[in-house]
Amino acid sequence: MAMIKLSVYLLSFFIAASSYGFEANNPFDGVATGEYRIIGTVGFGSGEQQLNKQRDSFGYVSLGITPAVGVWQVELRASHFDDNHVTVDQVGLNFKIDFTLNCHVQCLYWMVGYNYADVDLNNVIRRGYWYREYPPFYPDDRYIYIIDASGSDTFWNAGVGYRIMWTQDFDTSLEYNYNNIGKIERVNLGHLRTLSLNFSYRF
Repeated sequence: MAMIKLSVYLLSFFIAASSYGFEANNPFDGVATGEYRIIGTVGFGSGEQQLNKQRDSFGYVSLGITPAVGVWQVELRASHFDDNHVTVDQVGLNFKIDFTLNCHVQCLYWMVGYNYADVDLNNVIRRGYWYREYPPFYPDDRYIYIIDASGSDTFWNAGVGYRIMWTQDFDTSLEYNYNNIGKIERVNLGHLRTLSLNFSYRF
């Protein structure tokens, strides 16, 4: 589902660009003249969902635009996390900004974004207080319950990254990202923390 949404966003993105045509100071005009560049990224790593506290595989793909001189980047990103009990498929808009303006080879940067996610909970076992809508309530550690639920939510993310430019076109980066996921079916998911190694190419 997240990949479908990303495809729709990207299609709208490029159709809008072509329909308005090339104008002065337009980033799409800048791509044609070399002032801006399209950047594609794939990332692989691990994540941990606070609800289940199990670290497992995480991956993402993105397509964005960046000035030829660097400094900032805007990207549309789709990612997937699955620890066999909690699955998170998300798509979002992400902004990256370098900490310095003269970063050419090794760069430290921060990022922030806003996302939509489809979440599926499968046999998540919890022990403790069950937040029922009406009494009776159960005291801590005296009730075990199993969560099977699915839903969607919107949330923000923030993180930091470290990038190494190997050539003018290719770089690798290491990113830590904090995703502030909310509630699904009255179940508070907490945060999703991810660490990924990324490979980017500029066109």
